[in-house]
Amino acid sequence: MRRIYHRFPQSIDLDFELSRPFREVLNCIARMHDTHTTVRGADGLVKERILFEIADGRTQFQDLGALLPLSGNVSEVADLRVDLQKTLLTPEKRLPVSENVFFLRIVDKGPVTECYIAKDGRLGDLDAMDLRRILKGACE
Repeated sequence: MRRIYHRFPQSIDLDFELSRPFREVLNCIARMHDTHTTVRGADGLVKERILFEIADGRTQFQDLGALLPLSGNVSEVADLRVDLQKTLLTPEKRLPVSENVFFLRIVDKGPVTECYIAKDGRLGDLDAMDLRRILKGACE
């Protein structure tokens, strides 16, 4: 089933291809969902977390984990909302550093998958090229 969000931005920041079939890219995204890494930043440890939501009913998004396994629930096209969160970890508390939200459309093109990225808003320190790097690193 096609998972399309009717308010997907018309202005795309970046489009590119992943040299993997649609199903493999979906499985890669499912593995990345709700994972985090910890890196050392200038102020200390920073937790970087990634969350995916998938279009549901053309008007909203639902947690990707609710549709697992994706193989029977998604085909041809999928619109996703990607939330990249950064949190500074201190001994006393956790401080949010930034939150970057992107819309991602993946389209089945046979042996490759076409990807379209649009950033939601101007907040955050990442851009579409950063999300491309993350996706290519995880899926290729």
